[in-house]
Amino acid sequence: MAAVLIGFGTYLYLNYATNEIGYMSAYAYISIGVIACVVFLFLCIGAIRENVCCTVTFIVFMILGIIAQAVLAFLLTNGDHNVGSNLANILDEAWENELKSAGAMSIYESSFECCGRASPQDYIVNDRLPPATCFANGDSKVVENLIAIGCRAKVEHFVTDLLHIFNWLAWVLIVLELIVTFLSCGLCNSIRNDRRRSFY
Repeated sequence: MAAVLIGFGTYLYLNYATNEIGYMSAYAYISIGVIACVVFLFLCIGAIRENVCCTVTFIVFMILGIIAQAVLAFLLTNGDHNVGSNLANILDEAWENELKSAGAMSIYESSFECCGRASPQDYIVNDRLPPATCFANGDSKVVENLIAIGCRAKVEHFVTDLLHIFNWLAWVLIVLELIVTFLSCGLCNSIRNDRRRSFY
């Protein structure tokens, strides 16, 4: 799960990070994943060494990591609509490029089945006809096939849905880490009891 969050953060960074909020959200997902990997690695090292002091130290680091992850996940969960809106700003750049040279919006229009930045009216206001990608099945001969939904709303909805999924994944990872922390405490206690019994 940590690798999935790192991958999603990288995906956001490469595709949607056009401003400070985009970069921060990408770094937050990557951080949650990296912290989880490091914490589990250290915890495994402590368990393999069967050293009480080492295991307790790693449990403390794990709790600090979980707190940091929970703060990041809380901020991402509460701000997912703002983050989604900011990540959809990439569409504004595509629209500006569309106004300079036709076809810049076609990838969004065909992928998300949408038309223009806010609606097909965006093309008409700029003295242009909506392209074939603005029509269902690319059939521009039938006016009823014109897609009325703008790409900004579609992309923002898509990104917000992705953020919801990965926010839940982050919380599941944090809960699993808490469970592992409690199991680690039990392991630490067991190691201490075994050492104590070995003296008798």
